[in-house]
Amino acid sequence: MKSKTEKRKITVQLWGPLLKKLNELTAAACLNRDAYLNVVFANEAPTLLSELQGKENSDQARAAIKQWFAELKDLHPVSFTFTAETADALTDACDQVNVWRDAFVNRVIYFLVARSSAIETQFGFKFQDNTKAIFDDGWEIKSLLIGPRLGAIRSFICDEPFLAIRVALRREFPDGDGRLHELWLGNPMANTPKERGLAGFTVYLEDKYLPGTAENQQWQNESEELTRLLLDDDLPAAHEASK
Repeated sequence: MKSKTEKRKITVQLWGPLLKKLNELTAAACLNRDAYLNVVFANEAPTLLSELQGKENSDQARAAIKQWFAELKDLHPVSFTFTAETADALTDACDQVNVWRDAFVNRVIYFLVARSSAIETQFGFKFQDNTKAIFDDGWEIKSLLIGPRLGAIRSFICDEPFLAIRVALRREFPDGDGRLHELWLGNPMANTPKERGLAGFTVYLEDKYLPGTAENQQWQNESEELTRLLLDDDLPAAHEASK
């Protein structure tokens, strides 16, 4: 039986800009980097499974995501020390989703260090339009203002790390119910590494969005047919004739 205090090292490839920003911000915040990430991944590993609701990548999608990740080039091997419980939960969640673990680790760290404006551009919302909902959901934010400082900081660190993003997603796109890890980053359907951007930080991709698959070809054909019908001047007359 594993002890909750048993430690284990995991080694991942981390994108250079993320590694630099992560080290800078955790040092400035007086945080033990690995201890904080342990808390974050203890939350996000099971959340990955709950948000994807049993969905998993095909082997083609997994390979494509790994390839897009490798295209970022500036990758560095980094070892993190987590509890055995968190390390196992992280590995098991990625195995169940059939995604390369390094992609998920980089994705989570990206959301920890990215500017708000970058997240807004990626997902098409403004945090300022959702501040009341974020404040109402985040009681720890209020306690930073009115409670004992150290207790508030502890609660804030241990709370759901991407609360603000998920609240904004739920309000802006109710059908998605704030499922952050279901959304891709970058543009997986683009043709060049530059256009794809951070597509290698995607952790789930339906085959219909994966260029070169039969599902993608069928989806494109259906999209083209729908576009043709919508732009067809004879559509109203054809509709009346079918009655």
